[in-house]
Amino acid sequence: MLRDRLKDKIYDYLKNNSILSKLDLKNNVYVTFLAQGEYNVNFIITDGMKKYVFRVNTGSQLELENQIKYEYDALRALEKSGVTPKVYYVDDKKAYFDYGILIMEFLEGRPLEYDKDLKKAANIFSRIHSLDFKKINRDHFIVEENIFSERILEARRLLKNFLVSYLVDPKLKRYFDNFLNWCEKHKNKEKYFIENKWHVINNTEVNSHNFIIGEKNNFLIDWEKPVISDPCQDLTQFLAKTTTLWKANYILSEEEIESFFQEYVNSLCIPDDHIRERVRLYTPYLYLRALSWCAYAWLEYQNPNKDIQNMDTIRKIEEYLDIEFMNGLLKEYNICG
Repeated sequence: MLRDRLKDKIYDYLKNNSILSKLDLKNNVYVTFLAQGEYNVNFIITDGMKKYVFRVNTGSQLELENQIKYEYDALRALEKSGVTPKVYYVDDKKAYFDYGILIMEFLEGRPLEYDKDLKKAANIFSRIHSLDFKKINRDHFIVEENIFSERILEARRLLKNFLVSYLVDPKLKRYFDNFLNWCEKHKNKEKYFIENKWHVINNTEVNSHNFIIGEKNNFLIDWEKPVISDPCQDLTQFLAKTTTLWKANYILSEEEIESFFQEYVNSLCIPDDHIRERVRLYTPYLYLRALSWCAYAWLEYQNPNKDIQNMDTIRKIEEYLDIEFMNGLLKEYNICG
């Protein structure tokens, strides 16, 4: 298993690169597995006193040549928000490992619980979205101006092999064709976001397990693929059923959603510019992103040599790719298989 092979090499890597002294760690460092996503494996490195996250990047959802440096630069820019991990070290040379390496702050806490922590999440978003853009080097980031068109292009890339694979049910292929056609037909509405620009740094992966809820402070982690774009990107994804059902099997009520919006707006250090309307307009394009990624990932999971295999993930993917489930998400847009 990949994580076992990596764990065996980490201590020698730390010692031979003089990283222990840079991080003020003693020689008796322990390495333990922490968690893994689809494109990262994370370990804890500790000497019993100090503790860090050692992150190994195995791929890029953004198709970047230097994925780990992109994440490192983003975390540096976000540090002033006070709600993201501090980052201490990056190695993008791939000389010892075949993958990019990042060492960052270990944060104590638990995943977000939707029935308890909505206001905490709203406050995290507001602090990130209130960052002073004049003090941020935006050259480090991908910028998305045309968010409907970007989602369509992204979906076509993700669905390219899925739509021609003999492994995929023809009914499912037709469903995605219909969905793409609907999105193309209505994409002219993105002019609202162009004429009323509001740009912030978006995480783009805001499921409940990417939040750390601590005793004193709360954080948003996993900044693998941030972009500069409209704040509706993260807020829509955070509130969407495809996100709340992913790890927590939870659906937000209308009252909970409104409470979230109120806390977000009240906590912003800048004026609200109709965030509720922005989320409403963006919602079907967020679902296009979520479901297209599921299609792409499902096909990847058919390859037995895939580096990272998460059985909970594939079960949830197959649940989301059920046509009845998709109909439930998209019924108000008259999209059907």
